Amino acid sequence: MKSTRRSLLTLAVAGVAAAAVVTGGVPGTAGPAPETAAVQAGPTYVYKVHAPLGAAAQNLLGRGFDVLEDRDGDYLFVLGDASTGGGLKQAGFTAVIDEVLPAPEWQPPAKKSQSPTFDAADINETYYGGYRTINAHWSHLDLVGQQYPALTTLVDYGDSWKKTQGAGGYDLRAICITKKNAGDCALNPSAPKPRFFVMGQLHARELTTGDTAWKWIDHLTTGYGVDAEVTALLDTTEVWVVPIANPDGVNIVQQGGNSPRYQRKNANTTNGSNCSGTSSSQIGIDLNRNTDSHWGGAGTSSNPCDQTYKGPSANSEVETRALQALWRNLYRDRRGTGTTDAAPADTTGVVISMHSYSNLVLFPWGWTTQYKTGNDAPLRAMAKDMATLAGGWQYGQPGEVLYNAAGATDDWVYDDLGVASFVWEIGPSSGTCSGFFPAYSCQASTFWPKTKPMLMYAAKKAANPYGGGGNPPVGCAKATNDADVAIPDNGAAVTSTITIAGCEGTASATSQVEVHIVHTYRGDLVIDLVAPDGTAYRLKASNNDSGDNIDTTYTANVSSEARNGAWQLRVQDVYSADTGHIASWSLTV
Repeated sequence: MKSTRRSLLTLAVAGVAAAAVVTGGVPGTAGPAPETAAVQAGPTYVYKVHAPLGAAAQNLLGRGFDVLEDRDGDYLFVLGDASTGGGLKQAGFTAVIDEVLPAPEWQPPAKKSQSPTFDAADINETYYGGYRTINAHWSHLDLVGQQYPALTTLVDYGDSWKKTQGAGGYDLRAICITKKNAGDCALNPSAPKPRFFVMGQLHARELTTGDTAWKWIDHLTTGYGVDAEVTALLDTTEVWVVPIANPDGVNIVQQGGNSPRYQRKNANTTNGSNCSGTSSSQIGIDLNRNTDSHWGGAGTSSNPCDQTYKGPSANSEVETRALQALWRNLYRDRRGTGTTDAAPADTTGVVISMHSYSNLVLFPWGWTTQYKTGNDAPLRAMAKDMATLAGGWQYGQPGEVLYNAAGATDDWVYDDLGVASFVWEIGPSSGTCSGFFPAYSCQASTFWPKTKPMLMYAAKKAANPYGGGGNPPVGCAKATNDADVAIPDNGAAVTSTITIAGCEGTASATSQVEVHIVHTYRGDLVIDLVAPDGTAYRLKASNNDSGDNIDTTYTANVSSEARNGAWQLRVQDVYSADTGHIASWSLTV
C-alpha cells in the first residue's frame, strides 16, 4: 500500500493554525468572476483517519466528511478546516493531521464576459500557473472545429444550472473526433463506428482532468495523417470528449486564481444556499452521487453543504440529465435490469470519467462489493491493462480499494446501457504532483505520459471491450513473418505473406498489424494490408516524413473479412533515392 504522505502532526496543531508554514501559488490569470464571491477560509487541513475497508469507511462517508479518493492501508483522508478534527474525534474516529495546505491568497480576477462568442485571446486565459479557464476550453473547441472540419463535430448537449437560471453559466459542450464519413458523429445510437467517450472535471476541483482532455483533443487532431496509430484509430472509431462536465463548479474553482477554491460540486444554490464556502461546507450537488443508479446509497450525504450531497432527488441536476441524454444518444441499451445481468459479449463502447487523485482504475459496481457485474471479468482485465500502462496503479471495484459510493456516473453508464465504464483517479498520493492542485508542470512531466497510452488503449477497446465477436478464439495468437523482403527504389510494390489457419469466424475491427521496415526515408513508403479476398486496407500513405525506418503497430478494421487465409503486407516505395527492406511483420486478426 502507499506510504505515509507527509510526516504526521498531532491534532494539537489545529489550535495553532496561525503558526503553520504556507506557500503561495504560481502566478496566473483567472476567468469570469462569479456573481457572488465565495469564502475560502484557511488554512485547510488533510486529516488521516483510521477507517478500514467496509463498515468503518462507509460510516466515515455517511457522516458527510469530505473524504478524498485516497487510501493508505486502513486509513482514509479527510479535507477540512481547523474544526474538522474535533468533529472527527466527536464522531469516534482516530485522526491526525497529515498535511496543512496553503492558506488562501485570493485576488479578484479581471472580469470577463461570459457571452457565447469568444475572441482569440480567450484561448490563452489561465490561472494557477497554466490551467485553462472555461473560456479557454470553449475557445479551444471552437478553434479545433475551425481547423479540422473533416475530423471534428462540436455538440452543445445542454446548459449548466446557472445558465438555466439566467445567472450567467455556460453551455455544456462536447466534441466528436473521427475521420468523418456519412453517419459519423450523429446523435444516434446506431452509429457505423464504435464510440469512445472521455470526460474531465465532473468534480470541479480536479484540475488535472481538464488539462488531460485538452491534450487528448490536440493529440488526435494534430496526429491524424502523421501518427499511424492515431490515424488508424480515427479511421475506425468515434472519439467523444467532454473536457469540462461541470463548468459552473469550475468557474468557482478558477476564481481562487493562485489559490484555487476547493469546489467539488455544481453551483446549484436551491438547497444549502447558506453553506459557508469553506472546503468542508459548500453549495451545490455532487454530480457523481446524483444519478439514479442506486441513488442515496453508500457514500452519499443528505446534508446540502457536504461535498458528497446527493441532491434532493435522483437525476435532479441539469448537468446529470444532460450527460445521460447524450449517452443514450450515443449508445444502445444492451443490458437487462438485474444486478448481475451481463451486457452481450459483442457490446461496443467505452466510457472513461477522469478524476483525481490516488492512481486508481475503478469499474462498476461502485455502490457495493456484495455483487460483481455480469461483465466483471473483461472489465477487470481492461482495468488491469490500463493500470499496468500507467506504471502500476491499483485497480478494482471502488469498495475493494477505496470505499463504496452510489449514484456515480460510471455505475449509471453500465447499469443503464451495459457500456464498459471506468473511473481513473489520476495523480499520486504524495509528492509535488499529488493533490487536486498539482503544479502545472506536472501535467507534461507526469500525467500526460501516463494517460496517453491509457487513452489510446481504451479507445481501441471501444470496438470490442467484452471480447465478443471480434476477438480471436483461443489458439489464434499473433502470427509473424520475419523473412526479409527488399523494397525496390521507386519501383513496384512487394509483398510478404502470413497465412492464418484454424481461426474460424470474422476478423476484428481492431486487428493489429505490427510492422518493422528498415528504410532511409520512410515518407516514401505506402503500406497496405491485403486480405485473403484481395481487399486492401491502407495502413500508411506517403508523406514528407524524412525519418529512418518504421517500427509501428497499426490498427485495421477488417471485421468484414474471414480470419483464415493468406494475408499480405504490401509495401511500395513511390519516390527515388532511398532504399530499404521489410524486416518483419506480425498480424493479430
